[in-house]
Amino acid sequence: MARLPAPLALGAWLAARGTLATVAVAIIGLEALGAVVFAVAVGARRATEVPTLSALAIAWGGGIMLAFGAALRAIRADREEGIAALVQARGVTAGAYVRGRVGGLVFLLAVAMGGATLIADAAAFAAGGGGWPVLRAGVAALVYVLAFAATVGPVAMAALGARTRAGGYLTLLGVLVLPELVAPWTSDLLPSGWTELTSIPFALGAVRAGVAHPMTAGAHAARAVAGLAAVVALSLLVVAARAREGRA
Repeated sequence: MARLPAPLALGAWLAARGTLATVAVAIIGLEALGAVVFAVAVGARRATEVPTLSALAIAWGGGIMLAFGAALRAIRADREEGIAALVQARGVTAGAYVRGRVGGLVFLLAVAMGGATLIADAAAFAAGGGGWPVLRAGVAALVYVLAFAATVGPVAMAALGARTRAGGYLTLLGVLVLPELVAPWTSDLLPSGWTELTSIPFALGAVRAGVAHPMTAGAHAARAVAGLAAVVALSLLVVAARAREGRA
């Protein structure tokens, strides 16, 4: 009897399937190429801006498309195609399946976006003639996209995994966009200066700023990491509940 790959490897393979995921990876590659062109165009004068702007474009362009394409109806598709039943029959626990499915998406996002960001960082470093400011901006950009992968992967799987295309997309937009739109009001409910807890984009930005400027933004980054960890934990609970529905 053929042996199943490890849950994480299986999850990464499943996440990479599909036309939308393939297109998204291609777009991330083009964004990396665009970052190189941008770095050459701006030269040393604005080299420190290249990593940050590139990371934002990579994450919220190809990255969000990849998360959407890989997570859309993933749990339901596993059920309909017999993958869920197969892993259950091979003795894979529900918890291991969820960790593999979500972890595979996170891994795919991290590799695709992290690789593209490293290319952008290298181009910026070369264009800027080296130096600590460009290197620091590059490290912060890399941490940003990795935090994006670790957060948006589980969120996308929870929002899209068992829903229709329209319903899942609206749910994902509601989770990512709506809190940022109402942040001017929700920030009044938090202690002064805690705006990083009002939305996922704000929290990710705080993590990047904390890496780039640890002395002035370190506390904001620590609170943002705690908030993002809570979002990830809640998302995993949602995905686990969806998976149990299929095994019932």
